[in-house]
Amino acid sequence: MKKYLCILILPLLVAVSCKWDDPDKLFPEEYNKVIYLKDAGEREVAMNTAQETVVEQMLVVKGGAHPEMAADCRFDVMSLADAAIQYGFSEDEISIIPEDSYKLPESVFLTQDSPYKTIEVELYPNKMAVPMRMNPEKTWILPLKLASDSGSINKDNCLVLLTCSVVSPLIDWKDDNAQPVNIDYKTLDYSIDLAITRAEINRTDLTGTLEALGENAVEEYNTAHGTSYPILPAESYSFGGLSFSAGELAGSAIINLSRTGLTSDVEYLLPVRLKTVSDELFELSDKVKYFIIRNPKFGYEEVSPASWKIAFSNSEDRDSKNWAWNMFNRNPASGFCSYGKSTQTQPGTDVDDFRYPDEGTWPGHCTYTSGNLANTPIDVPYPCCDGVRKYNSVVVVIDLGETLSIHSIGISKMAGSTMNLDLKGVEFYTEDQFTLETAAQYKDTDVTKYRAAIANYSTADAGNSWRLFMQWNDIPKGTVADGLPTVWKTTSDEYMNKPAAKGRYIKIHPTASYSSLSKSIEICDIYIRKLITVDGEPAQ
Repeated sequence: MKKYLCILILPLLVAVSCKWDDPDKLFPEEYNKVIYLKDAGEREVAMNTAQETVVEQMLVVKGGAHPEMAADCRFDVMSLADAAIQYGFSEDEISIIPEDSYKLPESVFLTQDSPYKTIEVELYPNKMAVPMRMNPEKTWILPLKLASDSGSINKDNCLVLLTCSVVSPLIDWKDDNAQPVNIDYKTLDYSIDLAITRAEINRTDLTGTLEALGENAVEEYNTAHGTSYPILPAESYSFGGLSFSAGELAGSAIINLSRTGLTSDVEYLLPVRLKTVSDELFELSDKVKYFIIRNPKFGYEEVSPASWKIAFSNSEDRDSKNWAWNMFNRNPASGFCSYGKSTQTQPGTDVDDFRYPDEGTWPGHCTYTSGNLANTPIDVPYPCCDGVRKYNSVVVVIDLGETLSIHSIGISKMAGSTMNLDLKGVEFYTEDQFTLETAAQYKDTDVTKYRAAIANYSTADAGNSWRLFMQWNDIPKGTVADGLPTVWKTTSDEYMNKPAAKGRYIKIHPTASYSSLSKSIEICDIYIRKLITVDGEPAQ
């Protein structure tokens, strides 16, 4: 009996053993190859039309009971209706990006040796920018669903929603502040600086147009700023358009300005806006740029001091720290000063304190002839004296290197001492030529001429025909801590473009001081603007 029972049980055990040894019998077939996304979920993709391609990467993984079995997978795009249901949208508030604005990969195969791979979805911002701009109220999406013809998809990790946004490069004013523009001559082609923002590169040549706004824009500006500018007449300007070169984020536009129809010394307002651009993928700033158009009766420009020289100075710091040429070295820490120590007195009528160079020319060497440093050798860069004169006897002559019609003069004062701030009034003269008569030739031969030559050191008038063109009586004082920023005085209309304000040489003669006891005056820097035009015509 036992023998028969064993015979019956043995096949059953064999059958059970075979069933447990076969995984296909242990798990349902759909669990053999299970594919899922490691990066499932929602993500926002911000792009720029300056980018040709944006790549979004997702990791796909194959698992399941049979790792040795290969499986394919791909991305399908969900329908609008399915995406709306899945992500809680209404169909009218979303749009799927255009088909030509993305590229999905071909089928990807996962094997035992490569059970996971990165899938790349290519997005093309340029292709989706225009429809997005035309429908800004829409949310633009690319809803993707993982699919496979040879494996099972994990339903909980198979969806990706890309919410896409595209920003276009913006063409804007480099500086959107109100811009003053002088039309000094009859016409002016004025260049305006533009810039491309929201982009790291510009791949194309761009052109475009500008437009002028009307009276309403002018009224808005005047109301906001408390001004009363009239609008610039239409016959006084035209636009040359805007332009950018490929590879450049900086561009420009041109306004062609004319004094036609304008009144001299009246300021006008021109409100301008960017109108069009040749590439629809670029946006234009909607900011209004205001140009304050000036057409001065007298046009000017600042003169470089590079060729200036001191032709004569009659009173300077004996320590050689505050020489006259410091007035045009553009160093705020140095200046010209007629030294004012109490131990230093003005030269007497019989004292020739001119610094005669040993070599006979400048620059050269000489020896002090008076004061505490008498008999002390010194280097001298130009004709000067070693005495100390009170402020109203100080004279400095500057050789400008060329004949100028002087429009205006600027003065600054150096910080650090109340004495540095004492200059209150000064006169300016011009001459076409300059000569300086010294006293040495008359010593021991003609006392009258000797004394007259010494007295001439305080005026530099002998042999010259100085023309007074500016008397400045109210120079601000400034503060010890800050000195005085450059202040300007304009030549009066009486002398503007007249011989009095025109010459190669300029004489500086202080006339007033803030300190009645001071023997000194100081100028940190002196500046000159030359006249270039009168009513748009070149100055004579």
